[in-house]
Amino acid sequence: MITVQVVWSYRRTFLLVTCFTFAVLSVGILTLLKRTSTVRSSIEIGSAVVGGKQEAFEPPEYIAKRISSVLGPAALLIMAKEGTSPSILNALQNPRVESIGRSVVVTNTVDPGLESEAKQFQEITANRLIEELAQRAHALREAINVRISLAKEASDDLQRQIKIHEVEISRISALIDDSQTQLEKQRADLASLYQRIGTALQPAESSTIEAQIRELREQISSQSNLIGRLFLDRSDLTHSLTATRYLFATQGTTIADAQFEQNSFNETRISLPPSLMPAPTSSIRPSLFLVALAMAILVGFGIVVLLHNARQKYSTEMVDKDP
Repeated sequence: MITVQVVWSYRRTFLLVTCFTFAVLSVGILTLLKRTSTVRSSIEIGSAVVGGKQEAFEPPEYIAKRISSVLGPAALLIMAKEGTSPSILNALQNPRVESIGRSVVVTNTVDPGLESEAKQFQEITANRLIEELAQRAHALREAINVRISLAKEASDDLQRQIKIHEVEISRISALIDDSQTQLEKQRADLASLYQRIGTALQPAESSTIEAQIRELREQISSQSNLIGRLFLDRSDLTHSLTATRYLFATQGTTIADAQFEQNSFNETRISLPPSLMPAPTSSIRPSLFLVALAMAILVGFGIVVLLHNARQKYSTEMVDKDP
């Protein structure tokens, strides 16, 4: 049984082995838990209303893959031309890119001295992406503007037609009123002539009245036909006015929808500039050092046991050999 006295007798060896083991384990812990910096940025993909829903210009998943395979390497080439060392470029070449909703998040985990290069890399990547999507955004915005312009022109034409129809309907209505007034007067005159012809008249006077009656009948017939045509014309114009007003309302809805799309239009932008994320405090490091100390003590104790056992065995052998 190993006692404290035995350990004390090998105290120098115990302390030397324990300290050496603890030093080796501490270096390993510091190497494994080497401090790093995290630089992160977020890019919100431009979007527009499509089918009543806000949709990104391009699927964020596709954008994330394009950053990893195309835009990221292109940014590294730009930095290389500006004189960035290959070791730094190598540290930046594998960023973590993930899509979250309509945003793409780019993260670089680098040594503490490379934060500015990581920020530059992410900024170049974001700017190239914004330039690419700006062309698509411009085309979509122009398409919306053209739709609004055409809808407004059509709406103005329809509004002019509505006014023309309303004026024409008012004019025909006035003609109908005048014609009906004339028709009533002609019928009253005709009734008066019929009353006169029923009285005793001279043959010549009777012939004159009969001629007047025939003329009034023709005028009444013509006036009735005119009124009928005017009613038909007004009816056609009323139907046309109703249809034109419906088209005008439809154009108004089209303009409102297009303006809503225009107001809901979002450009691609950097929602989170490249920023150094706060490093979380590690609570595991003190525990690892305590474990390392315990292991170092155990190793020192083990060495002491081995040395003690070896010395006892050697002593026993020497006693057995002594005559």
